[in-house]
Amino acid sequence: MVRGVSKQPQVITGIDIGSTSIRVAMGQIYPSSNRGERVQIIGAVEVPSEGIQKGNVVSIDETVSSLSHALEQIERLTGVPVGHAWVGISSAESQSQRNKGVVAVAKPDGEISDEDVDRVVEAARTIAPPLNFEMLHVLPSSFSVDGQTGIKDPVGMTGIRLEVDAQIIYTSAAHLKHITKAVYRTGIDIDDVVLSILASAQIVATEKQKELGVVVVNIGGPTT
Repeated sequence: MVRGVSKQPQVITGIDIGSTSIRVAMGQIYPSSNRGERVQIIGAVEVPSEGIQKGNVVSIDETVSSLSHALEQIERLTGVPVGHAWVGISSAESQSQRNKGVVAVAKPDGEISDEDVDRVVEAARTIAPPLNFEMLHVLPSSFSVDGQTGIKDPVGMTGIRLEVDAQIIYTSAAHLKHITKAVYRTGIDIDDVVLSILASAQIVATEKQKELGVVVVNIGGPTT
């Protein structure tokens, strides 16, 4: 009898680039009991941040040096090389605004699919960013189906017109370019760039708290 070879868990790395420190965490992704996924942290390091002041890169070379030091430490701690990572950036150079997206439901029977949701969220992106800013996130707040508002998840519902009310997050184009340039110069690829405080809020706030309304405050060194 030939036994199946167990699949190795996927490894994910996150880098949080702050003004006073750079933190790197590495985890392994496992399937969870509710058909989702869970992350088990296998290592985390923190090093002083050089080349960054008030969330902005003021020296590419010093930032690269700090990032390289942090990556060397996490690789030494876990024994796993880092080839790519998610990168968290400061909200010091960020702005937000609301926008709506509207699409017609694609299926003839009017049943709303995941593809319809993707299209309406993409429609919300069709807005010019402020000068010298780039779009970082599109966060759906609620959906509407044929005028019925306040819908959390429209998939499986029936209608003709699907709308989304979304929060658009922008960050400074120069800030984003400098951060990504520094990361690439360490020799790794970027999976995606996220707003650090948004990632923190997703983890520490429960779904119930998010529905009722809650504020997550990140008290940093030079910025809060």
